Amino acid sequence: MFQCLDEDQRLERGRELWRTAQAAPFYCRKFAGCAEPRDWPAWRALPPLTRQELYDNAWPRSGEMLTQPPEGMIVTSTGGTTGMARYTVLTHDEWDRFCDEQARALRLIGVGPSDRVANLLVAGSLWPSFLGGHEIIKRIGALHLPISANIPVETVLRFCREFRPTVMMSLPTLFVFLADLALKDAIPFPELRLVGYAGEHMSPAVRDHVRRGLGEQVEIHALAYTSADAGLMGYQCMRCAPNEYHVPTAFQLVEIMDMERERPAGPGETGELLVTNLARRSQPVIRYRIGDRGSWTGSPCPCGDPNPLLRLAGRAGDDFKLGGAYIAMGAVEQAVEAVAGVAGISPNHTLILADEENRLALELRVEAGDPVAAQREAFRVVEELEAHIPELKVARAREYLARLDVRFVPLGSLERSPVTGKVRRLEDRRVEEK
Repeated sequence: MFQCLDEDQRLERGRELWRTAQAAPFYCRKFAGCAEPRDWPAWRALPPLTRQELYDNAWPRSGEMLTQPPEGMIVTSTGGTTGMARYTVLTHDEWDRFCDEQARALRLIGVGPSDRVANLLVAGSLWPSFLGGHEIIKRIGALHLPISANIPVETVLRFCREFRPTVMMSLPTLFVFLADLALKDAIPFPELRLVGYAGEHMSPAVRDHVRRGLGEQVEIHALAYTSADAGLMGYQCMRCAPNEYHVPTAFQLVEIMDMERERPAGPGETGELLVTNLARRSQPVIRYRIGDRGSWTGSPCPCGDPNPLLRLAGRAGDDFKLGGAYIAMGAVEQAVEAVAGVAGISPNHTLILADEENRLALELRVEAGDPVAAQREAFRVVEELEAHIPELKVARAREYLARLDVRFVPLGSLERSPVTGKVRRLEDRRVEEK
């Protein structure tokens, strides 16, 4: 169902996009002095696109990344209120292509015209998920229940009880709360056969909890590996593990790079993902550091699909997701810096994300010369975190979090890069499969 391109074909598509990008002032400057990438070494010599560059140069903050005027386009956003919200401008033809690819992904996990699909994705704030859900369900020809996740979860549950969907699409957080309510009131969902999640990984413990609440008969799959910035980057077949995805090579050029050693990661080696959307011309996305880590499995999939398998391994960059919104690690850094120097507290820190009790758990570890004395400042760090990250305060108030802990550790004890010596600021354990 998904076309597979070989390496030469992918490079040729990349070269075509490189030529198109020269119409954008931003890329003219960025690629100044770079020769046309006629081979893979030349392609990998192109400087990656960072999230900050996308934030600074995307319309309407700037028109420098556009290859054509923005009239007649659609604008979407990654969300988030901590300075990392990025806008994406697509022509309607490009938006249609994005939705076409997503619809193919849903068909592969068994969604078809006979289904009743509850669209429980988030609407508003320029987010593309709810709108995209509508387009995807329309392409499949299924019955669409546009409920959204913007209403009280009790109302969501009432609609689902009344209309009895066979498929539900939403964020893992909402499915946990639906399961909580269903277990509390012994509400059955005998018609429900598929839960499709997006935005975050769903851990084994959360999948078990959702099945207990919504029905042991329920299959659980990722809707896709996707982003507002780049579109579909991975899709699952029925043989994929929960954190594995086929890469749609005719739509997306995905590289896995060892950024410290400036070389491609080999099969089984974990590296940072760089993505190039091969279908997007109006605002090209070339070698974009999407902020995720992963590895190639190096093995063919038993389903027979020749598109390569990618295994995700958590976040790599300077932001993470909380309920689908991007949270800037810079906000965490500001919170730590507010107490740095007290009781020998160092600016060095690592934020650990994990799943506990079917909810997100955050543990911030900070180095200090006197960890025992520094622990008295933990409450101040929490206050600073909530001041810099409004979503965190809301999540705690609504009990979306299992816990938020600040722990001080001895100087030099945090994990550091063996190449650069830098402290690893983010450790995402939510994709670990037991």
